[in-house]
Amino acid sequence: MTRISAATRSTLVIAALLAVATAVVAATRLAGAEAPDFVLKSLSGENLRLSEYRGEVVMLSFWASWCGDCRAQLEELGAMRARYEEAGVELLAVSLDQNRRQADELATGLGMSYPVLHDEGGEVGRLYDVSRMPVMVLIDRNGIIREVFEGFRRGNEQQYLERVQALLRE
Repeated sequence: MTRISAATRSTLVIAALLAVATAVVAATRLAGAEAPDFVLKSLSGENLRLSEYRGEVVMLSFWASWCGDCRAQLEELGAMRARYEEAGVELLAVSLDQNRRQADELATGLGMSYPVLHDEGGEVGRLYDVSRMPVMVLIDRNGIIREVFEGFRRGNEQQYLERVQALLRE
């Protein structure tokens, strides 16, 4: 086993901190801006455009089938969407899987009843500065990004619920 010098260790720590800071800055940059519009094909075959959901609170989730935290987040967001769909909440789940089949298998396995979109080339992911997964972008009824949540841990769903309820009251 080789030993890492103190200078090398410090350089690695600084690089890691810069990577985290860059991701946070990207997410922060989006908050308050108009949500970039896009069109993606859903797994059911129809083309969906984000701007068609104006007037609704949109939870835009970026995920991949290999991401365990993504699965947990999608289960929670799906339950929230089912609870508040009639009040005007929509969930758009954007798969960043390279292979559409992988996205389809997970969507079928989880029984996703909301629009599942496939971003094969990752263009929409880049548009939203997705650098790690999962990412949930909360968009208000006017198409403005209100919050960007990166990562997921059990308990985050309470924070999501509070933000969604606040947007529904606006």
